[in-house]
Amino acid sequence: MKAGVWIAACLGLVLAACGGGGSASAPRPDPDVVGVEQFRKAAAGHRVLEYKVKGADGTNLATYVYLPKEGAGPFPVLVMRTPYDLPITPVSGFPEDHPNARIEAKPADVGWTEATDRGYALVVQYVRGRYESDGLFTIFLDEVADGDALLRWVEKQPWSNGKIGVFGDSASGVVSLQAAAAGRASVRAVYAQATSPDFIGGVIFPEGRIKWEALLPFVLNQSTENSKDHDARLGLTPQRIGELQDEAGEALVEMFGAVEEGDPSASSWWTRAITPDFPIASQLQPRWGALLAAGSTASSRAAQDVTDRITAPTLHVSMWHDFFQESTFKSYGRMQAARGNQKLIVLDGTHYDIDDPDLWPSRPMFDWFDFWLKGSNNGVAGWPTVQYRVAGKPEAGLRTSATWPPAAAVLQTRQLAAPSKTLTIDPNRPAPTLGGNHLTVSAGMEDQQPLLARADVVELPGAPLDKKVLITGSASATVQVLMSGGGDIVVKLVDRRPDGEVRLLRETIVSLGGAGALTVNFSPLAYEFDAGSAPGLLIVGASLPAFRSLTPPLSGQVQLGAAQLRLPVSP
Repeated sequence: MKAGVWIAACLGLVLAACGGGGSASAPRPDPDVVGVEQFRKAAAGHRVLEYKVKGADGTNLATYVYLPKEGAGPFPVLVMRTPYDLPITPVSGFPEDHPNARIEAKPADVGWTEATDRGYALVVQYVRGRYESDGLFTIFLDEVADGDALLRWVEKQPWSNGKIGVFGDSASGVVSLQAAAAGRASVRAVYAQATSPDFIGGVIFPEGRIKWEALLPFVLNQSTENSKDHDARLGLTPQRIGELQDEAGEALVEMFGAVEEGDPSASSWWTRAITPDFPIASQLQPRWGALLAAGSTASSRAAQDVTDRITAPTLHVSMWHDFFQESTFKSYGRMQAARGNQKLIVLDGTHYDIDDPDLWPSRPMFDWFDFWLKGSNNGVAGWPTVQYRVAGKPEAGLRTSATWPPAAAVLQTRQLAAPSKTLTIDPNRPAPTLGGNHLTVSAGMEDQQPLLARADVVELPGAPLDKKVLITGSASATVQVLMSGGGDIVVKLVDRRPDGEVRLLRETIVSLGGAGALTVNFSPLAYEFDAGSAPGLLIVGASLPAFRSLTPPLSGQVQLGAAQLRLPVSP
């Protein structure tokens, strides 16, 4: 999704926050748009209860309960916690033009009718500091205790039968998975879509670096819809808070304007020093410094990882170019090895494509919960452990495997030639991000040709393939570094296609520290190279604003030799 579109769709400082929005005075939506009648029925007929549920420390957290239209219960319960506004947007795929922001009802009155129609009670809670919930917004730190308090409360309600499913996607999934990690026996199953239980270390601070294109816009964006109690605790006058919110909106427009123009470094917001007193972020989000501290060391990152604390059967859903993809695979692998009862579905696209129902061969969430919470004999027990599409070929249907990577995949080594020029890096002119697994900037398998003429980009080409080659797993490479200073560098796995396109498949950031053999590991992928395509590498001095390092940037010349590329080839 282009940055300008992301601003228009998601930035509360410009229009409205992701996943939220509702207006009692909005015009009646187009009746031909999918979902209008379901939402009208929810607003008109389903039972809605509003509560202030105590968090772990007694803080009042706004909680909304949607009950089936008929029956006294008790019901199995689906629980989601969220930093986003109501009404809830259905997961498992829904059109982006769904009129959930234009219905003629209070947003809090509108649940997810597919849940209540199937006999579930639906519980949605704002995390502390957001909208109607008191307290300071934690920016996803330490949400387990509040999640535990909510689950304990749900267990005691007369409409609850004590069998709970936890679900969520993206940011809502992050905080919901922390609730699932509370260890409550009542949680019988989890549905985790485009999200991760290891948000700090696995997503935002991978290997101690910062996923800057996601962190900074998200934190600035969230500053307008924190709760009144959050803002009251800032120690600022309402006028000053309003001024800072306006400044945040202006900063976001400037940042993404520079991205659209192809030179992110033209905005100082992308390049300035990342400190605990970072402007606006630290003033409107008091946990900003704690967030940076949580990502600063391996031990602090591990302390925020709740992967091993989730014991319920979990259905993990991802996209090949999702911002969360690599962390999703790692979490799935760890949980499957430790306790089994995990399933993985991987579709083709980016983070926002997951809302497109045309990408889904089925909508698996309710089947998953029906099996684990209701004991339905619906075939879930026989689902393949892993189901996936091949990237770039959505029409090819789902492939299946008992493991990831598929057992039949065999590593094949291909020799890559040394680059034809020396890499020359100017840290004041960093290469812009162009495709990849990102949240707010250019994502997916973008053509890298616009970067090839840069002095800080070199290609290590491979020979063309004489037949199609399918890879399923994690590619890796060893690059000979003949001369280099110290610092981080970006390595991209590419497909140089017969028509000249240099298609990005994977990118990662690694450290150089002088001459020697550099080992590079890429995140998992299922992809088919056509005959005549040439797998290879690009070495790039930076990818701004995707990645920022807290160490001094690499500068000067880097001389590279030949490389070996190892591909997990499947029959």
